[in-house]
Amino acid sequence: MASKSLTNGRVWRFGYGSNIGLETLKQKKNLNPVQYHTGTIEGWELYFMTGFKYVEPGWAAVRPSTSKILHGSAFLITDEEAEGLDRQEGGYDVLPCIFVPYEGDAIENVGLYVPKQRAVGLEEKAVEEGIPSLRYLRLLQNGAKAGQLSPEWIERLDSWEYYITPPEVRAETNKWIAEFHSDSERKDNVWTAEELAKYDGSTLISAAKEDTFLPPHVSSMEYIVKLSPKQWVFSSWKGHNITRRNLLQFNGKSLDTNDIRYDQDGFRPLPKLSECSDEEKEYLMQNLDSLLHKGGTIVARLKPFLDDQEQ
Repeated sequence: MASKSLTNGRVWRFGYGSNIGLETLKQKKNLNPVQYHTGTIEGWELYFMTGFKYVEPGWAAVRPSTSKILHGSAFLITDEEAEGLDRQEGGYDVLPCIFVPYEGDAIENVGLYVPKQRAVGLEEKAVEEGIPSLRYLRLLQNGAKAGQLSPEWIERLDSWEYYITPPEVRAETNKWIAEFHSDSERKDNVWTAEELAKYDGSTLISAAKEDTFLPPHVSSMEYIVKLSPKQWVFSSWKGHNITRRNLLQFNGKSLDTNDIRYDQDGFRPLPKLSECSDEEKEYLMQNLDSLLHKGGTIVARLKPFLDDQEQ
């Protein structure tokens, strides 16, 4: 079979995880592929590596396997778009591979995202495997169906296990929430969005002896969570109510385009929980699980969120 590789300021990338679907590439990743094909790359096996515990505990990954065939999509994007996508996929290296579309000629130099946590020479390391969230697995399932990947591959993805919050984890979260509501001093501490925004980790205050920064806080639904000193979260979460952002993420929408900060038009009204599906509510709770089980403490409630639930 003849092969081809197009350049002219554009490069090929291969999607096998959240980057399978064309609509996801356009709407979530803000890419504009000039070509899009579905097919296979030989010698690689799909699995899930560990992700963010409690909410996104598994990301799609590949490992070498001479007997396996990987299904997905190849898409042609500009060099600039590829550089941006590569930055987003910072935990992966890009290796050139030969892609064989279901229809048409093979394409050389298609960039495959391979986890950096591997041994030299592509020998597999004994690494802990993760499990995808329902949200993340659906990206793969929906992308595979939209791209009309092989029925066998779609069946395999549809049968994959996804993360369900262990009862003991949710019980601990609910205990911390109940303790907060039973503490009138904390429960009655209600902040505005402007107050919350100061606690993004960059607001400098003058202490008695030295300058210091207000500790980062994150708001999830009605709750304002003070992060522990060593607790990591996305910088975009700090000083911000992440409810809308989490729902955008769950529904596969662009965060950069659609998330709104408190000082931007459209911030209000905040999402109403009564209008969320059970699956959306569970994803919001899993994000709260993550904040609390990694060291965060509920210290207050967010007034605009509370007010908007009553509208």
